[in-house]
Amino acid sequence: MKRTLVLGLVLASALTACSSDAKKTDTVGTAPSPSATAGSGECSPVGTGTTDLATKPVYTVPKEPAPAKTTLSDIVCGTGPAAKSGSAVEVRYVGVNYKTGEEFDASWKGGPTNTFPFTVGTGVIDGFSIAVTGMQAGGRRLVVIPPAEGYGDGGPVPGGSLAFIIDLVKVS
Repeated sequence: MKRTLVLGLVLASALTACSSDAKKTDTVGTAPSPSATAGSGECSPVGTGTTDLATKPVYTVPKEPAPAKTTLSDIVCGTGPAAKSGSAVEVRYVGVNYKTGEEFDASWKGGPTNTFPFTVGTGVIDGFSIAVTGMQAGGRRLVVIPPAEGYGDGGPVPGGSLAFIIDLVKVS
């Protein structure tokens, strides 16, 4: 009986941790705390922001300097299959300059059903593949990418860090 109660409490805590919280704000950004390790399959929603995946997320510029390594902060834990290297995925995303919040790209420009397909590990910057590795379909994640894993001295934020809010729509 005691073992069943403990197991029930652990399961209830896990389900609560990965459920949507409609009271969260509509912005993300503030202090990106790592909530998942790429490829770990673990999800702990520590990021703040809208949990409605049909709504374009809004980024708020943090006061903290950009981290030196790519950081992942889950906003919504997915329940579908997890992405891994070589997976064909479809995402929705908003890409901004970490420091200024200026948006440089977003799949949402085509509407909430517009997705960006790619194969994890190819065809995108390293930080973008790192961001979705281990993430489950149906999840939303904030990723902060330093220049070395982003565009380096080129691209839309030369020498600067990037922030993406990514919704993993599908894993094949």
